[in-house]
Amino acid sequence: MLFFSGSILFAAAVTARPSRIISRQEPVEIGGFKIAAANKIIPVVVGGPQDTFVPNTVAAAVGDIIQFQFSNGNHTVTQSAADSPCQPLQATVATAIHSGHIPFQDGQTTVGTFNMPVTSADTMFLYCATGPHCQEGQVMVVNPTDDQQIVDYAKGAQSTTSSVDGTTVSGGTVASIPLADAAFVPAPVEDQAAAPPAAQAPADPAASDASSSAATDTTTAAAAATDAAASATTVAVGGTITTTVAAGATITLPLAADVSVPGTTTVVVTVPASPAAAAAAAETPAV
Repeated sequence: MLFFSGSILFAAAVTARPSRIISRQEPVEIGGFKIAAANKIIPVVVGGPQDTFVPNTVAAAVGDIIQFQFSNGNHTVTQSAADSPCQPLQATVATAIHSGHIPFQDGQTTVGTFNMPVTSADTMFLYCATGPHCQEGQVMVVNPTDDQQIVDYAKGAQSTTSSVDGTTVSGGTVASIPLADAAFVPAPVEDQAAAPPAAQAPADPAASDASSSAATDTTTAAAAATDAAASATTVAVGGTITTTVAAGATITLPLAADVSVPGTTTVVVTVPASPAAAAAAAETPAV
C-alpha cells in the first residue's frame, strides 16, 4: 500500500512587501478564475511614487495568476512584441494582454486589480500605455530567458517617441481588493502648492507718463514753495526777497518777528503780468 503525504503551498510574492505563504487544500477563486492549490498568485505593483512595475520580471508557471495591483496614478498592463516596445500586440493578435486604464486616487479604500492567468510558459513583454510611462521605463518581462532581456526591452522602450494604447480588455479580469490587502502603501498625499499671485496688467504708457509728469510738477512746485517760505522767514525789516514765479502768480510771505503790523502776519504779493501778456489779454474780445 502506498501512502502520500505532504503539504501544498500557496504563495504570494512581491518585492514591494514580504511574501506570505498560505497552505491550502482546496482551489480558490481569484477575480473570476479558480486557481489550483499548487499554483501561485503573484502580486505585481503597477505605478506608485514612480512609474514602474514592481517587480519588473516574474517567473510564473502555467496555472499561476499574476495579480497586477494598481497604485498611484493611471496605468495599463499592455502586451507588446519583444522588438516593438510601447506598441500593442493587439494590433496583430486580438487576444493579446491589455488591462485598460485603471486609476488609483488619494483616499481610495480599494485597489483596482487585473488578474492575468498564465496560460503559457513563453516569455511575455508588457508595458504601460499611459503617456510617456513606457519611454520612462515602465516595462516588464514575464518568464525572461535571462537577465539581459529586461535590460534590452527597457532600452528599446526608451528609444521610442510615443506609446500606443490597446483597444480591448483581454487576457485577464478587472477586479478590486481592499487597500489593506494590497502589496503596497500608497504614496503620501501631496500638499497643493499655493498659487502664485496673479500678474498685474501692464500700465498704459500714456497714463504712466502723465502721472509721472504730474508728480514731477507737484514735487517741483512744493519744493519751490518750501524754498520761498524758508527764505521769507529769514528776511528782516527792509530786507529783499529774490525769487522766480510765473507772471500773474500770487505768493504769500510770512512777516519777520520784528515787523510790527497790528493784526497782520503775512503779506500777499501779486506779481504783475508782463506788458506783452497784458496787451494780448486786452485785445482779446470778451465772449
